[in-house]
Amino acid sequence: MKQLKPYKQLQDARGMFLGIVNTGLWKELNYIETEAGQTRGGHYHRETEELFFILEGEIEIKITSLDGLIKHVFTARKGHIFIVEPLEIHSFKCLTPSKWINVLSKKMDDKALDFYRI
Repeated sequence: MKQLKPYKQLQDARGMFLGIVNTGLWKELNYIETEAGQTRGGHYHRETEELFFILEGEIEIKITSLDGLIKHVFTARKGHIFIVEPLEIHSFKCLTPSKWINVLSKKMDDKALDFYRI
């Protein structure tokens, strides 16, 4: 897993510009809302990288290797940006109502899913 910082931030009388990411070849973008107490994830991808940008809420993120070792546990909040690498099991427990953007390096294809539930 990689935690990122915005690559650029500008603010003036018009408002704010936040550069979320300017690397990678992203193929799919999704918007997600989840209620407090709900968990998402519990899966991994063999080939796909996933970038997450938290818009609202508090989410406990747990990253585990395929052999069951916990690699990272942290609470993501508004403005956090991170990438989940292939072969990392990722679970998101929403501590509060949460919203985020999810970007994938490989388009999800229902006929050949790169999605493995644990």
